[in-house]
Amino acid sequence: MSNQPRRGSRLSALLIAGVSLLAGAGLAIAAVNAVISSSAPNDSSAVQSGPGQLVDPGQLIHYGG
Repeated sequence: MSNQPRRGSRLSALLIAGVSLLAGAGLAIAAVNAVISSSAPNDSSAVQSGPGQLVDPGQLIHYGG
């Protein structure tokens, strides 16, 4: 008896690898489309409706405690 894999098991492995590659590519494309189509805040309206006076970062962020 030889130690070589049978033709059917090799074909099954290739089929599983092909389906996995196709599924991975499809999921990657879906993720890219989700990122591209996501809506970000409108920066121009944030500038117009933001605070009237600038705040010193030291007042909001207390470094070192």
